[in-house]
Amino acid sequence: MADIAGGDISIPKKLAVINDLSGYGRCSLCVSIPVISALGVQCCPVPTAVLSNHTGFPSEYKFDMTRQMRPYIEAWSQLDIGFDGIITAYMNYEEQVKIAADFIDRFRQKDTMVFVDPAMADHGRLYRGFTDDYAGYIRDRLIRQATVIKPNITEACLLTGFDYDRVKLYAAEPKLKRLKAYIHDMVGELRELGPDKIVITGIERNDRIINVVADGSSVSFISGRRSGHSRGGTGDIFSSIVAASLLQGMSLERAVRKAADFVSMAIRISDEAGVPVNEGVIFENILSKLASTSFEHCK
Repeated sequence: MADIAGGDISIPKKLAVINDLSGYGRCSLCVSIPVISALGVQCCPVPTAVLSNHTGFPSEYKFDMTRQMRPYIEAWSQLDIGFDGIITAYMNYEEQVKIAADFIDRFRQKDTMVFVDPAMADHGRLYRGFTDDYAGYIRDRLIRQATVIKPNITEACLLTGFDYDRVKLYAAEPKLKRLKAYIHDMVGELRELGPDKIVITGIERNDRIINVVADGSSVSFISGRRSGHSRGGTGDIFSSIVAASLLQGMSLERAVRKAADFVSMAIRISDEAGVPVNEGVIFENILSKLASTSFEHCK
């Protein structure tokens, strides 16, 4: 502990984040770095690619970092450092998944949190360029190493073989009994892969969004009103809040509620301000709220 201005200040925990860097459009590392820092955690980026802007724009410049990742990581290994947490997010190729898995093996300590966002699919289908083989590679190389995973409902179905269309059918029913039973079974399959903490996001039900939080033997369904347009980068913000909050000792359910509240607010003010959808959310205006306990509506 160091004494600064009359108060004790602890050394921030370190969170390595493996993701791309998109210079414009508010996503990936450009949102993770400020969000994680605002929560009092040191963000240590491992860029998988450098883009002028994300791919939701008509064109972009991209520099793939696959060949640079190993020497970048090797330089870190010479420093004899470790990390309290590691996040893996969107990756372009199986080789990058392998590098991320090797990174976990190299830098993981006894209590290191490994947070995996599969980032490979949405709305019932894989992202362009990905195959079922890639989904299996994510499952076998990363999910099995994770302590925390955050798939959206499409990714959770791909990882377990459950039926996405059945989830949509059950979510549309007046009662949630069949949906909850189906998700409970899905959570059980995900637990068999290794992680003890599971967050499944983005189950759509009329004008609401349901997130599922499974921590140990408990499973909770958190429902919130859809706040506006779907925007890129919100998943990166969500993951960053949850991971950093867990490192600060917050419970998983409380961290998910905080992340969902923040993302919902950011979407709402972005819509009200008329921000183009492909420019993400104007989270900068409310970033200071993350450090405030008064922001947490549900404790």
